[in-house]
Amino acid sequence: MRRHIMLGAVTIAATALALLLVLQTTRQTEPQRARIAVLTRRDVDVSDAALFAGMEKAAEDSKVILNYVVVPPTATLAEEKLLAEQEIADGARAVLLEPVSTAGSGKMAEELSQRAAVVLLGERADTEAAGHFGSVSADNYAIGVALGKEIAELLPDGGRIALLPESDEQGSIAARRQGIREALRGSAVQVQEETQGVALLVGLEDSALTAAAESAAAEEKRPLVVGVGNSNRNIYALDRGDIADMIVINEFNMGYLAVAEAKKKLSSGLREMEQLRVGDTLVARDTMFSAENQKLLFPLVR
Repeated sequence: MRRHIMLGAVTIAATALALLLVLQTTRQTEPQRARIAVLTRRDVDVSDAALFAGMEKAAEDSKVILNYVVVPPTATLAEEKLLAEQEIADGARAVLLEPVSTAGSGKMAEELSQRAAVVLLGERADTEAAGHFGSVSADNYAIGVALGKEIAELLPDGGRIALLPESDEQGSIAARRQGIREALRGSAVQVQEETQGVALLVGLEDSALTAAAESAAAEEKRPLVVGVGNSNRNIYALDRGDIADMIVINEFNMGYLAVAEAKKKLSSGLREMEQLRVGDTLVARDTMFSAENQKLLFPLVR
């Protein structure tokens, strides 16, 4: 009897040892998840922002870890680069970033790409990427042209308009402004710098569209408001009629593609990185409740 008990104990011990070796081997062979740093000027709220929700979905699918770093609104491009370098030094193998300005962004991305995979968000660099770094953005000039055509329809007899913001520090804003001016060439619509006394205000990006709607609400003779946006506050303003039309960029796809592009580079170091485009849609109050537009406006609602 004692012999059987001893044999049973040896068998159990051997089985436990075998299980331990299997677990240890699994841990050793299981690849460590790569960390990707996301440098953004926005408030990070995955439950509310389509861009970050798209990133999180891609991170889940690609099995990577995201670390968000909020870039101060007053930061220079040099300071943004320092933040990226610190993330790389701390172990980030890829960096996704929204450049605070387009001028110099190509040089910054090129230098960072020597140490990590780099993807620019919402902007194209001011130099050729040559496959060294990637970007995901909308066709900003085409967005401007679409806005210009819509403005011409809203003001068939002409009138004065103002474009916000005034600064063209970001290439996306400059391209949209250029597209609007091109579309309005030869029309009776005039672009002026002052916002007072205009027939229509244009917000060239989300926060500028919010500012345009607030400025219009304070006017005795309320101007129309159009622009580019995707935040909940601007969606609700569209629903209230405070915004006439709004071009919505598919930022869920932008976030997803940015993470996926970085992951592809990490999986194949020799792969050339791509300059990707995402779509956009002109949404009006009377079209915002279509099934397609609801999916675009509220991608987190399933």
